[in-house]
This record gives sequence, structure tokens and C-alpha cells, in this order.
Amino acid sequence: MENKILIVCAGDKSKFYVALTILKFLINKNKNKDKYVVVVLDKNKKILSFLKAKKIKFIANNFKFFFENVEKNQFDWLLNIWGPKIYKENFLKKFKSNLNLHPSYLPYARGKDPYFWSIYYQYPIGVSIHKMDSKIDHGKIFLRKKINLKFPFTAGEVFNRTLKSVRNEFIKNWDKIRNKRIKPKKIKLKNKLVHKRVDLIKRNFVDLNLSKNNIIRKFVLSCLGQDFSFLKMQIRLNKNIYDLKLNLNKTKKKIW
Repeated sequence: MENKILIVCAGDKSKFYVALTILKFLINKNKNKDKYVVVVLDKNKKILSFLKAKKIKFIANNFKFFFENVEKNQFDWLLNIWGPKIYKENFLKKFKSNLNLHPSYLPYARGKDPYFWSIYYQYPIGVSIHKMDSKIDHGKIFLRKKINLKFPFTAGEVFNRTLKSVRNEFIKNWDKIRNKRIKPKKIKLKNKLVHKRVDLIKRNFVDLNLSKNNIIRKFVLSCLGQDFSFLKMQIRLNKNIYDLKLNLNKTKKKIW
């Protein structure tokens, strides 16, 4: 039985093209003859070119007007396959079901920038496909998958591994989710932190000229001062000891 499906998406900064790859999977292998309407939040050129070539109806402007005029049961599914939009409960109730892709092992690292917070708080690394409710990255979970990374690793590595994984998990499991062979389950919420971009920005720039940052200043200078052939800075984290090398590259401006 065909479904009417509203897809909301945007591009990403990885080489895995999460939304575009999923769109190609859904549209090119549409054995159920589902009907799609796609909202492209960032006017991504690759996504728009693909949709135009396939003659799929899409919205790339006036999102607020479109969302306000979606009628109850106009669509069977709402798929949020990559994008920052947060939906209100009364909007979600217009759909028979919905899902969201999130690049963390929920309920850990809810909200923005899970790659940073997964390292900062030493959360389990992973991905989740979940049903949306009125809270951010909070609803019942269709599936989760842990990713094993050997420490030390960077947020860039987490970013790449999680985007690739969440894309592949959707493609592998969408038919089972669509046909209710995988049903969403409630996961006990042990971690209630929801992270915002402003929380990352506060940690992104450290002014070592300020007296309040004197401990960090001494640590940075110690790293530089012990970086030569027969001596290096070392740290202990948990049960392991690591050699530490610090690279400073002069720049013209702050990121934020």
C-alpha cells in the first residue's frame, strides 16, 4: 500500500551526503510506489538538482507558510532525514508517524553538536533513529547502534563515522520501520542534558590573556615547553597515559 510521505532535509558537510543518498534510495527504489513531497531547508544544489531531474515536488521557500498549511492526515509519514528544524506537538500530530535521524547514541548527546559533547562527556558513540515528540531528540526509539572508536579520537572522526552509520542504518531498516516490523520503543531517560550551539561557542574560544584562564595558559605553555626530541608532555586519562603534542596555527579571526 502506497504512503504519502513528507521529507524534510538539508545538506551536510560530510562526504557521505546523508539526505541526498537517502533521497536517491527512497525515490529510485520506490517499490511501494510511495508519493513524496520534499522540503529542502537550505536550498542545497545537489538535492534540488536531483529532485528536479526526478520530477519530485519540492519546497525550497516559504517554509513557514507550507508547514502551517499541512492538513491532518495529508501525509502518512514525516521523515526528518537531515536538518535542524524542531517541530511542535500539534504539527507532529498531523502525521500517522514520523522519524528523525540523530548522530548520537540517544539519550546521550541530545541537541546540537553531539560530536563534541560525546567526547567532552565521554558518552557512548553511536547513532539513533527515533520518533519525534515535543522534546528535542526525546521520543521513542526505532533503533540505536553503538560505534566503537579507539581512544583518542577527534570530533571530526565521530562526525564522519556517525553520519555514515546513520545514513546506512536508515537505508538498511527503512522498509522494516515503514511496514511496522520495527516498532518504536521507549528508552528510559538516564541523561536529560540537551545541548545548544551556544554551549559549544562558550568553549570554543579561550582568551589566555585573562587571569581567570591562567591555569589553561600554564598548561598550554608547558605543552610547548616540553616539546623536543627527548622530552614530551604526557597526561593520564582514566587508566591510560598519553603523549601530548600541541599545534598552534596563527589565524586572522575567531570562528564565532
